[in-house]
Amino acid sequence: MANEKKPVKWVAIYTRKSTDENLHGDFTSLDSQREYCEAFIKSREAEGWRAFPVEYNDPGFTGGNADRPGLKKLLADAKQGKFHAVVSYKYDRLSRNTKDFIHILEAFDRHGIVYISVTQPIDTSSSVGRLMRSILVEFSQFERELISERTRDKRAAMAKKGKWPGGQPVLGYNVDAESKKLHANATEAKLVKLLYETYLKTKSLSQTAILLNKEGFRMKKWTTRGGNVRGGRRFNKSNLDYVLRNPVYIGKIRHKKDVHEGEHKAIVDVSIFERVVRQLAANGKKNTSPNQDKHNFMLRGLVRCGACGQQMTPNFAYSKGRKYFYYKCVSVNKLDKSACPTKSAPARELERLVLDRLAFLGKNKRVVDEVVERARQMTGSELPAKKKERVRLIAEIGRQEAEVGNITAILAAQGQAAPQYRALMDKLGEVQGRREELEKQVQRLDCEVIELETRQIDAEIIRRNLENFSLNFPRLTPQHQKELLALLVEEIVYDTQASKMKLTLRPLPDLGFQVVGDRVSFDERLNWLRD
Repeated sequence: MANEKKPVKWVAIYTRKSTDENLHGDFTSLDSQREYCEAFIKSREAEGWRAFPVEYNDPGFTGGNADRPGLKKLLADAKQGKFHAVVSYKYDRLSRNTKDFIHILEAFDRHGIVYISVTQPIDTSSSVGRLMRSILVEFSQFERELISERTRDKRAAMAKKGKWPGGQPVLGYNVDAESKKLHANATEAKLVKLLYETYLKTKSLSQTAILLNKEGFRMKKWTTRGGNVRGGRRFNKSNLDYVLRNPVYIGKIRHKKDVHEGEHKAIVDVSIFERVVRQLAANGKKNTSPNQDKHNFMLRGLVRCGACGQQMTPNFAYSKGRKYFYYKCVSVNKLDKSACPTKSAPARELERLVLDRLAFLGKNKRVVDEVVERARQMTGSELPAKKKERVRLIAEIGRQEAEVGNITAILAAQGQAAPQYRALMDKLGEVQGRREELEKQVQRLDCEVIELETRQIDAEIIRRNLENFSLNFPRLTPQHQKELLALLVEEIVYDTQASKMKLTLRPLPDLGFQVVGDRVSFDERLNWLRD
């Protein structure tokens, strides 16, 4: 009995390297990790341990998240019970994130798989190993949080000393990489002064932005350490407001809510800066109303501009003492009317039109039936075919699995002494690759099947909500009204140039079909809407 052969226990090896540096050399960090792991498995050969003949590597991937192809493949094969244990050089090769690490180990536990860190006392087959795993993981998490706190404290300390605490480069200055001091950029400094002077003349952010853009001026442009070009955008009300309020231009450093004296020279006089800030505050008060949100704006997020494709956002205006509510193109909101030809849509009139059309649909059973039938037609022909294809792929995966099992059994029995060892290994890689491609196809089909089935469900939900729309909608709270409209309406395209509105319902791609008799076209003319 002493010479009884132990059953084979397949052990998967996982390796990872954060950067892609030196990955193409003759011997890399991944090779070194694998050698340590293979030596560890060899030391327990008497217990039946064998290295699983599939490599799970993630070269050039961070351990901060689980979005790694090698790790995903490892977890997928673990779920199928292809091996009995997983080893890595250190536990942080598996993950540097506590939550992800615990999640991975729980996945291993569910499928009866042991995890071992070769160079650390972590062996989840023992209670002591599980305890050490928890301790090391918590220390790793503590270290990351400590580094984050140190970074925040360092930035705050730099700001107190008047140094640049980091972040996006600021127009008008360059940052010295070593001293972290700001030095005025002569060309950009002239532009900054021009910004302040122009705003004091126009007293309008949009007019200032238009004048600057017309002259070809742009926000600061810079190149990141990775060689990517950032910035250089046109001026608009938002970024111009940020620049004009930034105290860096009067020689100060702002960090969060605190403002400190800076080491750098000011570009703008304090008196000019204060005048600009007062003007911005005055304009802000003029455009603010305590009753701004009195209107429900039930189509919020559903209306799109037909001219530029941007969203149309809730807005309001006063005229002769009366308040008007609109859906206004975001492009116009960021600059002014020159940014887009689409006029603002009167909120109440547009909402009334949409509600009337939805109520009309609900009262006409023939129209509702056609809506649902068209949804079914979209899925009826595709769904059975995709399900049939999925069955075929699953059967093919089963055949590939059987072939993998046969090859693995031969390799387990004969090892490297097998006459066709290299050919078997090549065949194993080929079969594995084919199986992985089939699994990807099945995953894609699963997503498509779910989407098609969801469309069928959505169609029935739309039927019920349309049929009861006139009765139920007035009884709902404003919030529930918005939720119901978001369920029914995909989008509303508002086009003042063509004087049209196009209404699209879920789950159909387009309800712009022509109608006759007691039905109305969804391609609605809006000439009667107030400008």
